[in-house]
Amino acid sequence: FYLSGHGVGAAVIADLRALGHDPSTVRRAFRRQFGVSFIELARLARLRGGFAALASGGSVIDAQLEAGFDSPSGFRAAFARLLGVAPGSLARRAALWADWIDTPLGPMVAVADQAALRLLDFADRRTLPGALRRLHAEAPIGIGRSSPTEQVGAELAEFFAARRSRFNTPLHLRGSEFSCRVWQALRQIPPGETRSYAAVAAAIGRPTAVRAVARANGANPLAIIVPCHRVIGSDGRLVGYGGGLWRKRQLIALEQRLRGTAG
Repeated sequence: FYLSGHGVGAAVIADLRALGHDPSTVRRAFRRQFGVSFIELARLARLRGGFAALASGGSVIDAQLEAGFDSPSGFRAAFARLLGVAPGSLARRAALWADWIDTPLGPMVAVADQAALRLLDFADRRTLPGALRRLHAEAPIGIGRSSPTEQVGAELAEFFAARRSRFNTPLHLRGSEFSCRVWQALRQIPPGETRSYAAVAAAIGRPTAVRAVARANGANPLAIIVPCHRVIGSDGRLVGYGGGLWRKRQLIALEQRLRGTAG
């Protein structure tokens, strides 16, 4: 639902007012908590249908209608905001495949070739379109599922069902030597535990490079799989998670319940 003043939104506004809540205050609180507006969340839900239509081989117009967009230009613009490229620019014979994965913390977009996972991030991340454009510039991206995205989708389902604490999906980590060292160090943090940025810097033998570690942490291309959510402030506060501190809090709590789980 979104509080736009039209359709269902008008009914929700009426319900909120009947409960004694100011709709503007609710909108602001929702954005503070989740990092997106009601309208943006509703747009993502609609785009999921278009994504599925393209993945099954449908045309752009099929995807537009499945997503519930009356305007072709509106669908193209919304799709480009999500994936960084317009749907007509997607390759039929692709080297990389983008897939949609639903999770309890919101939808994620995964990109992989036939051998390894290249990108995994929450669909509402503002940095996602830029990351996808960079991948698209390297190799043509299509909509579909490859073996690594099949595997990570299954592993994520087990993770959120509290049946898996580690991921075995093959990864393709591309970045500077320093960034890759940071990302590998993050994967060495046991599930259910956290480290400060300073502790990660010390672990890679660069104790004075705390800010550089924080930048590499923020540039992590594989959310959850490379667990940047396990890094917290030196005072124990939850800081610096691009997917939203509410997600970071829930991921840490889930992993603390999973501590010691095999797999």
